[in-house]
Order: sequence, then structure tokens, then C-alpha cells
Amino acid sequence: MLTSALELCRRLEADLEIQVIAAGKTPPPELDGFLATLREAGLPFSLAVKPSLRRRDLVDYANAHEHIAALVIDSREGWEALAQDRTSDPWKRLECPLVTAAAHDKKH
Repeated sequence: MLTSALELCRRLEADLEIQVIAAGKTPPPELDGFLATLREAGLPFSLAVKPSLRRRDLVDYANAHEHIAALVIDSREGWEALAQDRTSDPWKRLECPLVTAAAHDKKH
């Protein structure tokens, strides 16, 4: 998913904003290699570590920042369990394209 987001940013000549869920204030160790690649390549990015993140939070953030060209997530299905309000679909309110980039080995 991160590689897909990175390639999209390269094509659009855009910065990459990463929001990740983690218990602490630092990103999970699984991101270390990817972040090192970004730094080595000199690619502009920002990273926000959050204790929780709902689909509504992402939609509201993207809609409030007109510079966001697309929102990249792993899968729409993975967010349903995090949603407190299951009667609506915040993705429908998203004002930019939603890109799903699930790993090839991810089973649905």
C-alpha cells in the first residue's frame, strides 16, 4: 500500500502524507525500511502517528485540506470494524479519489 501511494505521489509530483495507527508516539518498526527509503531518496513526506483512526477521520481530514489529490488505503473492508457509525458510508462524502491498494497476498 505504501509503495502504491509513493508511486502515485511520484506521478503527481506530490508530497506524501502518512497517517498510521500505533499505540505509542513512534511509528511501528515495520515502517522503518519504507521511511528510510523516503529519506534516502529525498522525497517529501509527513508522518502522523495516531492511537486510532476511523474512516470518517480520514474523509474529514482529506475534505478539509484541498491540497490532497487522493486518499490511499489498503482496503475498504478493513475500515468497517473501526467505524462507530455503521449506518452511513463516509467514503461517499470523500471529495478526492479513493485508491485501494491491498497487497497481492491479502485475502478478502
